Amino acid sequence: MSGSITRAQLREVLKSHWGYDGFRPLQEDIALSVCEGRDTLALLPTGGGKSICFQVPALAMEGTCVVISPLIALMRDQVDNLKRRGIKAVAVNSSMSLRERDIALDNAVYGDTKFVYISPEALQSDLIRARVERMKLNLLAVDEAHCISQWGHDFRPSYRMIAEAREWMPSAPVMALTATATPQVVQDICEQLAMKKARIYQKSFERKNVIYVVQREENKLTRMLRVARRMGGSGIVYVGSRKETLRQSSLLSANGISALPYHAGMQYADRQRTQEQWIAGKAQVVVATNAFGMGIDKPDVRFVIHLDPPQSIEAYFQEVGRAGRDGQLAYGVLLLAGDDVEHLRRRVGDRIPEADFVKQVYRALCNHYQLALGVQKPEPLPFYLEPFAHKYRLKAYQCYHAIKLLELGGYLSLSEAVHQPSQIKVLLQHRHLYSFEVGNPSYTPLLQSILRSYEGVFDQHIKILENSLADRVGIPVSKLKEQLKQLDKLKVVEYKPQHNNPFITFAELRHRPESLTLSSGLISEHKKRLEDMLEAMCQYLENDLVCRSIQLLYYFGERQASPCGKCDACLAQKKAQVNKDDDRDELRQEVINTLDAKVMYLKTLKDQMRKKGHDDEEVSSALHWLHDNGRIEVNEDREIYLVKGEDSEKG
Repeated sequence: MSGSITRAQLREVLKSHWGYDGFRPLQEDIALSVCEGRDTLALLPTGGGKSICFQVPALAMEGTCVVISPLIALMRDQVDNLKRRGIKAVAVNSSMSLRERDIALDNAVYGDTKFVYISPEALQSDLIRARVERMKLNLLAVDEAHCISQWGHDFRPSYRMIAEAREWMPSAPVMALTATATPQVVQDICEQLAMKKARIYQKSFERKNVIYVVQREENKLTRMLRVARRMGGSGIVYVGSRKETLRQSSLLSANGISALPYHAGMQYADRQRTQEQWIAGKAQVVVATNAFGMGIDKPDVRFVIHLDPPQSIEAYFQEVGRAGRDGQLAYGVLLLAGDDVEHLRRRVGDRIPEADFVKQVYRALCNHYQLALGVQKPEPLPFYLEPFAHKYRLKAYQCYHAIKLLELGGYLSLSEAVHQPSQIKVLLQHRHLYSFEVGNPSYTPLLQSILRSYEGVFDQHIKILENSLADRVGIPVSKLKEQLKQLDKLKVVEYKPQHNNPFITFAELRHRPESLTLSSGLISEHKKRLEDMLEAMCQYLENDLVCRSIQLLYYFGERQASPCGKCDACLAQKKAQVNKDDDRDELRQEVINTLDAKVMYLKTLKDQMRKKGHDDEEVSSALHWLHDNGRIEVNEDREIYLVKGEDSEKG
């Protein structure tokens, strides 16, 4: 490895390809670390410039960088961005046919490709291994590295293949990158990636320009409108279902706030249109499910509103992290009403299907794809969840989580929805194609236009635009598509119409469903992981005694943060100080009597005080006063307890 790479050389690469005169904090040290051949873990907040950390050193060194990335859309974005800068890059993922992967890898082995993006599922392929072993590698970069940890919020079993894959790349150091990792996850990343004496670089996750607010509000629309009008600028509203993206965007638009919906079930072109209009400022707000945001770097987002609470602090922090990337003031507002917290608990409980149901779904999948016992289909197979669930009379939501458990068990993998343009390949050789045209002259204009328009169509699948091709042939698009389908049936061409759906890949030969080893341990570990994340999220929602920023930073292992002074908890503390000499002594004493020698969660205490006729705001004010005056404390588990002793008797 090239330990001779200097800081000056790294800055020269940064300037020539990105136009920046200098790095952000830690970026240069991280880049230099892998140039020295050291395994390196970089923890940078969302929008902190993680990709620069591996792209710059990889360009500075001889050889090719392999990048492991979990999301096909994100891989495509990064490859496209690199190509726009004149840097050669390819992506290899589970949505591609074996032939397409073969061509992309050959280009990397025999050409001057600098970056090869590979999905973790693809690492299991012998084809990948054979090609990677022939590349001159300078770095293995693992993006979204928290996915390798079973304690991470987005655990993907396929990431566990990376440590084994390192054996094919003995000379290349590894750089792991993530924006959301607790101390437990950091340790797990290092162990699972077999990192040797890893250097760990961590930038504080504190965002001083982002104000976090948790607000109880029965009329969420009114509050949402107030935030959008007061803040101005662009915003994101996150909701928990596709149906709500449509409803809430309509409500906002009806009240004078231009808003567009976004969810994974929309057509690719519609999602792209929404994203482009929002980025261009033609729509103020995107109302979205958690499918929106990955890979989007819009700097001037002034607010992120959650109408439904996320299922983990990691997910919440990542989504709010899309606000204020320009360093200007921004708000993260989470609105709660009624039994939202209890509803969140029920939603997480629904994500744990029984083992028998998981086996039922596996049997249905095998029947759906006509997969016989002892047979494996290595090709990725298009998967449409709703039609599949309807066909087998299953609930789509439960089906999805059963499939995720099958993925945890290593039986299959499920990719995210990905847009695939229409493709075509001519299957007949030239002389046979000529004979076909002689016998079927009605197809001649189309076939001749294909041969004139697309180079290499005999050798590989070529992307086509049906509208443009129809114009050249001089026929309606509907007729052109029908002719292509007929040619496909006749085995003259292979025609793949565009689609927008996930893929399922069977990792093993088909088993008998009853022989699946979905141990109770696997299911219980999965359940425990989800429940721990849920409990941390619920405690954050219910704890209005401690600064919101401090709570989030504490979760990610930062213990020395100072109160922000601007969140709802800090403002309530200030209000309690102003009111410290009012007539609330009686309520404070009642809180003390309720606590007595007990330790209890804030929610439990408020429930008991509510039964005695006190509303949450009054109790919160009393608790802030007691906390500020040393009468109560909050422990690491966010439980409240009385402070005993002489100092606590004042006030």
